[in-house]
Amino acid sequence: MKLLGISLGLFLMIAQLPPLGSPPETPEEPKSPVKGWWEVKYFPVAPTRYSPSGKGIIKAESVGSRSSLFKTVEKKERNLPILAWGWKVSNVVRSAIETRKDRFDAPARVIVIFGKEGIFKRIGIGEPSGLKIEYIWATRLPKGHLFDHPGESNCKVFVLESGEGKVGQWVYFKRNIHQDFRSAFGKDPPPVLAIGIQTDTDHSNEMVTAFYSEPLLKRK
Repeated sequence: MKLLGISLGLFLMIAQLPPLGSPPETPEEPKSPVKGWWEVKYFPVAPTRYSPSGKGIIKAESVGSRSSLFKTVEKKERNLPILAWGWKVSNVVRSAIETRKDRFDAPARVIVIFGKEGIFKRIGIGEPSGLKIEYIWATRLPKGHLFDHPGESNCKVFVLESGEGKVGQWVYFKRNIHQDFRSAFGKDPPPVLAIGIQTDTDHSNEMVTAFYSEPLLKRK
């Protein structure tokens, strides 16, 4: 009887296996909070809350949290030189220190990834690889400052806005990302693979709400 029970158990287990030669199930892409973007989370930090807020506007709410949204750049746009967007923040991150890895929070951040398509990670897995430029709203560093990211290699940071003077207002930008890349890395840029946004307060544990108009690549 014991042998019969074991045999029956084995039979039931085998019966549940997929037939030989069956294609493996395709894993579902992680659900994105904003259509057309994918979210990158940074374990064990709680993620920033992103949501649509009207046509072409993304809302980011951070309470001691951090995550990023990225979108793929289409092939026909990868060599366009101008990136245009706007942002608005509720407040600066008052205890942030941009030059310190353990204090580098920002209420608004736009990220540009340059590189070769061969090293581009699949959407939904994580951040795409490549050389990176970040544009931030800083607390301490002056507007116009360019510096090395304190926690990442191959990443340069431009301060586009600083302090509380324009808090609560929409601020708009058109950046020549080819010129910025040359200023940052001293060479001509490869194509743009992805654009990202990030609002983070994981180091400071402060609270901030930001709005972004979706960044667009243009010819001029």
